[in-house]
Amino acid sequence: MSITKCYICGGKPIKKEVSVENWWGETFTIVENVPAWVCEDCGEQYFDSETTLKLNALRKHKRNPTRFIQVPIYNYKIESSARKLF
Repeated sequence: MSITKCYICGGKPIKKEVSVENWWGETFTIVENVPAWVCEDCGEQYFDSETTLKLNALRKHKRNPTRFIQVPIYNYKIESSARKLF
């Protein structure tokens, strides 16, 4: 499968490997090195059916993660009322 035109902006998608972020229930996950078509202009990502099926299978049959990272979480209401952001 080859995407020839971005459905969002009309730009040209190119084949790249990307990281995909998902919420699987209450768990935030990142899958790295996923093949995708990525628009050179707006960055919209498209996945072929084989890749989508593999991502869905990974979600259903979780394996041991390659690694873990810590993600800082901010509360917009607290941060914006505590000090002027801009």
